Amino acid sequence: MLFQLPPEPIRPERLGPEAMKEAWKPSWRCFACHDTGIITGYLVFLVVPEYSDKVHKNLACKNPSCRNIAPSSSNPNYDHRFSIEICRELDKISREDWTRTIENKFINFKALAEMKKMPGDTGRTANDDREILQRKAEIESITHEQWVQMNSSYLGVDEDVLSKEGAK
Repeated sequence: MLFQLPPEPIRPERLGPEAMKEAWKPSWRCFACHDTGIITGYLVFLVVPEYSDKVHKNLACKNPSCRNIAPSSSNPNYDHRFSIEICRELDKISREDWTRTIENKFINFKALAEMKKMPGDTGRTANDDREILQRKAEIESITHEQWVQMNSSYLGVDEDVLSKEGAK
């Protein structure tokens, strides 16, 4: 059997519970390559429409704000044709997309929260909850005889009839 190695993450500090923070505010500086040094995802297709990661070389990021140093221009395994200007433009496009995505997720989250509310629910305060509990306790403490008396005075039904119905 061959010796096995665990995978080595690009950004180990972003694993675990900290990774969820990235959904709202990413920690990378370069949105074109997410600080990997390689242009990622749909951004590649904006400049090279026929690109295929299975056939073509990875595109090196030249954005000066990138934390990662792009592969050396002497490295023949990477495509170095993207200029600083192209990488900056891709970074700008990706930042705008990220902002729109987060705004849409927030809007969708608010809409989902609104849908989950009960009809007529305006949101209760602690005072409202306390008052509801007090009314509930008062109602639960009413005896059967008091219910019969309230029913007869409200509905105009004879108390004897209600008492006999309750005894059945």
